Amino acid sequence: MIFNVIVIGAGHSGIEAIFSSSKICNNVKIITSNIENLGLLSCNPSIGGIGKSHLIKEIEILGGIINDVSDYAKIHSKILNYKKGESVHSLRYQVDRILYKNFILKIFFLKKNIIIEQNDIVKIIRYKKYLIIYNKFKNFNLVKNLIICTGTFINSKIFIGKKIFLGGRYNEKNFSLTNYFNIINIFTSKLKTGTPPRIDINYIYHNNIEIQYSDYINNFSKSFNFNKNIKCFILYTNNKLNNYIKKNIKKSSLFLGKINSLGPRYCPSIEDKIYKFPKNNKHQIFLEPEGYYSREIYLNGLSTSLSYKIQKSIIKKIFNIKKSFIIRFGYNIQYDFVDPRCLNNSLNIKFINNIFLSGQINGTTGYEEAAAQGIISGINAARKSINLKMWKPKKWNSYIGILINDLIKKGVQEPYRIFTSKAKNKLFLRMDNVFFRLLNVSYYLGILSKMKFIYYNNIIFNIYKNIINIKKNKSFEFFYIFKVIIIITKYYGYIKKYVF
Repeated sequence: MIFNVIVIGAGHSGIEAIFSSSKICNNVKIITSNIENLGLLSCNPSIGGIGKSHLIKEIEILGGIINDVSDYAKIHSKILNYKKGESVHSLRYQVDRILYKNFILKIFFLKKNIIIEQNDIVKIIRYKKYLIIYNKFKNFNLVKNLIICTGTFINSKIFIGKKIFLGGRYNEKNFSLTNYFNIINIFTSKLKTGTPPRIDINYIYHNNIEIQYSDYINNFSKSFNFNKNIKCFILYTNNKLNNYIKKNIKKSSLFLGKINSLGPRYCPSIEDKIYKFPKNNKHQIFLEPEGYYSREIYLNGLSTSLSYKIQKSIIKKIFNIKKSFIIRFGYNIQYDFVDPRCLNNSLNIKFINNIFLSGQINGTTGYEEAAAQGIISGINAARKSINLKMWKPKKWNSYIGILINDLIKKGVQEPYRIFTSKAKNKLFLRMDNVFFRLLNVSYYLGILSKMKFIYYNNIIFNIYKNIINIKKNKSFEFFYIFKVIIIITKYYGYIKKYVF
């Protein structure tokens, strides 16, 4: 059997890739090393944020699922930049890990034309127009287009103090595709990321702690409208803790010289913050629950690669959590990534155009950036397999276009993160006008159903109807109705010319 599309990896990028490709063609397969971890939130149990929520709204219009799953699993929500202009308004959710993962599994098992396989890929060989993918049992699959979404699992190492382990996540084995990339002359390098310790919620002292309540706001999509208000908390480091970390900073993997790569600039480890900002008396720590029935609290802002003993001492030096226990220890992870300048706008390799790369393998960080790349690579791999023209997102009409253009033209020296400041015309690229920007594109690509297309068009019609009803002048109404019809028909008529 010859597959049209095979996706390696089942993180956020792989999930969006396989779902988008399954809407365009059949004979698609996703291969993962552990089916139980499909859709697992590896690090922070949050979705959205500045720039990231714009990506999610664009993924929604392009037929993605991250928006629906986030709405279903939401336990806390905030609107960021509310006092600023609408173009930078952003949603941010805390989500329940278990609900999130289970909902994705449910969608997967209900989707009949997606084949799921648990396996490890060891070799990729080109054969004429096809690719042969060998697994560890020496069996192979023949495929027209391959999407690699391996995240942090390529030649990855975990660092906790002086100790080093092999693994893509803690207690999960890594695998090597770097040799294959070297054979085909693709440049690879290393990046790092980290995660903080998780503590027991039952031993937190709640007196004099700053509480963050949920905002009552709309969801990413209108699918689920539950009011879910689990409290989050904010703490701060103190001089005693800062001085303790300064004394033990050389025991961190970062300062032992074991890690020789850059991490996310906007999510540094606590020892890195104290080293770079020695005059700051305190640093914020967000206490974020991991679910309704979970005892774990995620300590956002306390990412570290210090040893187990030092992490325990750090917790004891923060008043409100000093009696709590560490359920999972924090660590740093270093992994290989591919230089994204070897890619086209459609996310396939320039000189091997039937291999697509998306997610953290391209040097990005965050679930949303990975999902955005996954949906583009899934669309283009599926369209290419049935001899249709591929879509290249543009900077002027989407944050996805900005993300991909930055990657393939500028490359990355540190994990890439999207921000609204990266858009030159951010006044146009708002969350609330994504229908106007990408609706017709999505329908033309074949990834948006007729039912959803009609639903979104009704929303657009009601928006214009409300605008027109404000004005009582009939000539004004006629002018605007005429203008709307001209814009829609012209945009749809010239879509081939300006979009592809």
